Order: sequence, then structure tokens, then C-alpha cells
Amino acid sequence: MAVTEAARRVRVARQPRDLIGHWVAPASESQHPCPHKCCQWKRPHPDNLPVRLDRAYLRSLSQEDLERELDSYQQYSDTHEAGFLQVIAEVRRRETSEDRAIARRERHRDRYRRRQEEWTDEVYRQWLNAEAATNGYMLNKSGRTAGIDERSLFTGPESRVRKYASPELFEYFETHPRPTRAAFLGSARERREHLSGRRIG
Repeated sequence: MAVTEAARRVRVARQPRDLIGHWVAPASESQHPCPHKCCQWKRPHPDNLPVRLDRAYLRSLSQEDLERELDSYQQYSDTHEAGFLQVIAEVRRRETSEDRAIARRERHRDRYRRRQEEWTDEVYRQWLNAEAATNGYMLNKSGRTAGIDERSLFTGPESRVRKYASPELFEYFETHPRPTRAAFLGSARERREHLSGRRIG
């Protein structure tokens, strides 16, 4: 008796059940209209369509695969509402995540634009101050001969300042940190160095 019951359980375990809860016999009928009273031959047994889906599985799907799942569950939304709502929730989660990512990128661009404008304004302000402090003598002889743009000494590498700056401008930079691009748009370490009053020397 025990052997017969065990055999029956094995047979039942191997017999496919649709997600409406019906046994499908034979298994080849899984895509054919369901003969049970609730379906009355009006809809087929869904094949391999879980009632509920694992969240990790849903998140691992590509966008194309997620759309396929949505198409599948839309056909059985009345009998597989939980799974259908899970797929819808994942679609909305991705849309929300994408919206947030777009908003983050836009905020980043806005911050960068503001810092760029602040940097441009600071370069101009420092240049005017230096012009007044040096009486317009910001280039040494080599700088004048080479036709160097004075403003490039405010934003370029320190080696350029050492090569072309006049003694007056060099003295000005000793008390006024140059508004280099790195100071405004560089890394946090570069900005800290600028704000700490690091000088050329």
C-alpha cells in the first residue's frame, strides 16, 4: 500500500499543473484549450508561467525579456494577477530608476555649469586685481617677446608662470592663489589645496 501511494505521488509530481491550478494530462495538452468547467474550452493552459516570480529573477531580466514576460502575463492577468502585478512593478521601478538617473545627470551638469561660470568670473576678477597691483606689468621680457596672453598665467601650469611672469605678478601670486581650473573644477583634493592657500614657490 505504501509503495502504491509513493508511486502515485511520484506520478502526480511528474504530471504538469497549469498555473490556474489544473492538472494537465497529458503534458502535451499544456497549450490547448482547458476543458475544466471554469475555462469551458475558452483558454489554454499557460505553459511554464509561474503564479509568482522571484524578485531577483525579475531584476536580472534584460529590458527585452521583461517586455516578453509582460506580454505573457497580460494574457493571464485575471488568473495570474500576482505575477502580472510583479512584472508591472518591475517595469515601473526601472522607469523610476531611469528618471532618477536622468535627474542626477542633469543636476551634475547644472553644478558643473555653475562652477564653470564661477571659475570664469574668478579668473577675470583676479586678472583685473593683478593688473591694478602690478600696474599692468604682468609679463617678463620672455613673455612679452613670445606674445604670451597674460590670462594664461592665471589658469595654466605653474611652469608657465615661472617662465613668463613678471616679478610683480609673481609677488601678487604669493598672496593670491591662482584661480586654476583644477581649483574650481578638479578633484576634492585639488580644491582643498587651492583653498588652503597653496602658493607658487
